[in-house]
Amino acid sequence: MTEHTPPGAGHLLETGSLAPVGRRVLLESPPGADHTRAVREIWERHGFHVTHEESTDTTQPPDVYCVVAIGNEALGARPSAPLRRTRVAGVLKAMARRGEGRAVLVTDTGPHVHDDAEPEAAAQRAADHAWWQHLAKHCASRGVLANTVRVGYTPFLGHELTDEAAGELLRHLVTRRPVAPEELAAALRLLASRGFGNVAGETLPLDGGLDASIVPMPSARPSRTSTAAGDGAAVPDPFRLTGRVVLVTGASSGIGASIARECAVRGADVVLAARRRPELEKLAAEVRELGRTAWVLTADLADPARAADLVHEAWERTGGVDALAYGAGAVSFDGSGDNSANRRQLLALNSLSYAGMCDALLEHWVAAGRGGAVAAVSSLAAVSAPVANLASYGLSKAATAQFTTHFATSAARHRVRANSVLPGFVRTPMTDVTNPAFLEATNRLVPTGRMSEATEVAALVCYLISDAAAGLTGTRLRVDGGGHCLAGLPALAPSQHTLRGRNPAVTPCVPRPRPAVPEGDHR
Repeated sequence: MTEHTPPGAGHLLETGSLAPVGRRVLLESPPGADHTRAVREIWERHGFHVTHEESTDTTQPPDVYCVVAIGNEALGARPSAPLRRTRVAGVLKAMARRGEGRAVLVTDTGPHVHDDAEPEAAAQRAADHAWWQHLAKHCASRGVLANTVRVGYTPFLGHELTDEAAGELLRHLVTRRPVAPEELAAALRLLASRGFGNVAGETLPLDGGLDASIVPMPSARPSRTSTAAGDGAAVPDPFRLTGRVVLVTGASSGIGASIARECAVRGADVVLAARRRPELEKLAAEVRELGRTAWVLTADLADPARAADLVHEAWERTGGVDALAYGAGAVSFDGSGDNSANRRQLLALNSLSYAGMCDALLEHWVAAGRGGAVAAVSSLAAVSAPVANLASYGLSKAATAQFTTHFATSAARHRVRANSVLPGFVRTPMTDVTNPAFLEATNRLVPTGRMSEATEVAALVCYLISDAAAGLTGTRLRVDGGGHCLAGLPALAPSQHTLRGRNPAVTPCVPRPRPAVPEGDHR
């Protein structure tokens, strides 16, 4: 772990996962616009070197390409021009030829259909984002990861509404407040970091939980002014977990163990929970070598009745838990007959125990008058059906993700946030015995051409339970190399497929071979 101190930003945490891919940022945004100045200041304040040039230097492409497109009139933005697609494509192609980099689109437009939006302008913005997604898929196979930050009501980016309109808008958000500069800064740092290494085509919804579709009740509390500092004063790095106690389930191996290590590296003390004590004690020794405190609690969460007891025991041992990282889970396939026993077992461990722990923690948080954060490891199987006979597993993981969204809405009044991470295939010992042909076929559908590492999932979980994600709640983020966000057919090589009516002049874009990566556990 190292420290980096750019002017005015205080000490920034730089773990291996938070280290940037590089510090040269090319900003694509209208000159003189409020959002251009604001985004540039954010990058520079955190130690990045920003250029805003009209010419595309294909010999020296940037490490990070940041495209800003703010123009949603429903949020009070001024009209904006469409993306300069030729220029954007030129920069991304130059980055792809180099074979490494990050690209981020900052936009205020999403899938929502607002009454106050102008249809033609909204359609143009949606078309620009769809175009960006297609480009993201081509870039991902060449080492350039392109993602999107979708902001909600963000006055410092130029959104201007009357007080009455702004108040009504904020009543529809889980957080009931505008986006703060530090929240956008944290999102940009995350997307430019090495730990965000197998996420492509994802959208980070920095909009206060708009996807929850809140029904504003007459008794709804008024909107809150953001408490995040935006005046340039040095503040503690929000990625830090110093002084926090994090309860990590499934910590004996795989993703859970990686989460515990990353929490400790970022300064947290950890409660390690799983069934196997020897493995937990070994991990606890690693945590203590980092100068952090570790408590070991054995529990079999296949029994949901154990969930609340585990929370109460962790609270008593530590004096208070600040966050839950639920990494416990199992996968097993259905058969052709009665699958009720398998379904009950998977629901118990993957969903019911998780829900019980959230209930118990919320009870403690409310009684103590303190906030908290929850991050659950769900699965891509919650939103897709990648292979046969995973219906019971998919059901349990979908329940995990959906419970998280509802819990986020219910617990927000108590200053509690909850989000879920949906990994695809992750490299753990389980896939060492998986059929290589199956793994190869799987990777053909993944734009980055590889599985994720457990450390990459851990980096995202630690972001979600930190203050860096203060504006995110009820969110589902995928770690799958773009397999879901950029879903579609892989490149179909003419030598392998003969299609009627194929135009011989059209040459498909076949991704260049990627280095082999050891395979891992399906979440």
